[in-house]
Amino acid sequence: MKAKTFKTKYCFIAILGILFTTVSCSDDFFNQQAGNRMNPDNHYQSLKDVELSLAAALIPLQEAMPNLIITDGLRSDLMDVTANADGNMRSILNEDFSADNPYLDPASFYKVIICANEILAHIDSVPNADPNFDEFYLFYCKGGIIGLRSWAYFNIVKIWGEAAYIPDNMPGISDDMTLEYISKSAMIDTLINQITPYIHTDESLVELRIGGYVNTKALLGELYLEKNDYANAVTYLKMGIESYGNSTSMYKVDKNFTKEGWQNIFINAESNQSENIAYISFKSTEGQRNPLTEMMLYNDKYMVKPSSKLVNTYLAQELLKGAGGDIYRGTGVTYDTIPGGETYISKYSLDLGEPYSTDIVISRAADLHLLLAEALNRSGDPTTALILLNAGMNAEKKKPTGYTRWAQNLGVRGRAYLKTLAVPVELIDPNSIMLYVEDLIIEERAMEMAFEGKRFTDLVRIAERRNDPDYLASRVSSKFSDEGTANTIREKLKNKTNWYLPFNK
Repeated sequence: MKAKTFKTKYCFIAILGILFTTVSCSDDFFNQQAGNRMNPDNHYQSLKDVELSLAAALIPLQEAMPNLIITDGLRSDLMDVTANADGNMRSILNEDFSADNPYLDPASFYKVIICANEILAHIDSVPNADPNFDEFYLFYCKGGIIGLRSWAYFNIVKIWGEAAYIPDNMPGISDDMTLEYISKSAMIDTLINQITPYIHTDESLVELRIGGYVNTKALLGELYLEKNDYANAVTYLKMGIESYGNSTSMYKVDKNFTKEGWQNIFINAESNQSENIAYISFKSTEGQRNPLTEMMLYNDKYMVKPSSKLVNTYLAQELLKGAGGDIYRGTGVTYDTIPGGETYISKYSLDLGEPYSTDIVISRAADLHLLLAEALNRSGDPTTALILLNAGMNAEKKKPTGYTRWAQNLGVRGRAYLKTLAVPVELIDPNSIMLYVEDLIIEERAMEMAFEGKRFTDLVRIAERRNDPDYLASRVSSKFSDEGTANTIREKLKNKTNWYLPFNK
């Protein structure tokens, strides 16, 4: 097959207003009335129609991702509340959950799943109406939408511990429908089986990129990592990072976002494709404001703030040269200080020209690198894991086997101009080394991925893997200055059933 590339021709933001009123899967989750909806039989006639539907499938994430980020931050050790926080935020902080808490509603993730099902139910007919939509586009578009649906299910089971399974290609549900609830482990196996047929290894093909969508190969690797299948996790995470063949910059954590440029990852995310894989765009001038900005900005609602633990972690980092802590990712970037000494989260107000238009990044290169490092370390290769964590392949005269394409890779800490972390010389037991390196990786993810909705589920993954409830409980409780509160939270989180949110069935 001749190599092809794919570019989305229609800006996501520009079509949002149309999609909210015309594409069926953006209707209210439980609303089965047709209303002002496109007829699928008339809609799926061309590549353009598929692009519109794919963009529509992302719309619910403008609600889901801010809620996920708030919930993850408050449940983990990264975020605290201010005096302006609402009661729902305080409840989450205290591990007290109710069915009517709007931050804990999984409905937006199910909207994505229903959107995906609707597209999959009709996409096979598009080649009959549009000859340009050939087997290449059909394969990749189906793989992309199955990847997005799988990502939505994966988030549900990571947060709620189980998911209501909507039968494949069913574009809606009714109030009288009985749904099967599937456990986290069973759902992961189901998603692996659904994704695998859409993974290709033919390097003569140019990878199809569907703007804003998850990297399906990397998602498969993350699913394997969650089930502790480290060999497959390494294979597919590395394959996801190498999705663009011989490219030395795409997803390679290279010089594109070094030092002061790190903050540019989150400004106009769609234009930063060498780092950002999946993202949700906002445009305040077109009525698409990022709600996280007003919740976090000190001169707006200022409802949540960084925990003192996270701030101190950034400050404790050492630069390659000079002093000042993690100045390229931490102070002045992820968080900043208000006159008087109080801190606020600035990551979602970095776009100074349009402060309410900072995008939410769902998946990016550094995320995949640290997941790959985690899998490599658990596979018995802490050396390569530390290379990815620290100064990258660029600093290695003799690169590990299989990393010849990574010549420009600077490493996660190297890109932030931070000193290299190493295993203490007194640690000689392989298992002790593995646990030590794993701790380094997970704490690096806390700094690199702060307020991106990753932290609590990272802690759950490691605590489950080690069968050590205190791993999670001690880290979360350490952010509370009040000893009584800290002890209460710690005792709650020593119970594994409290790691997952309750499902309102």
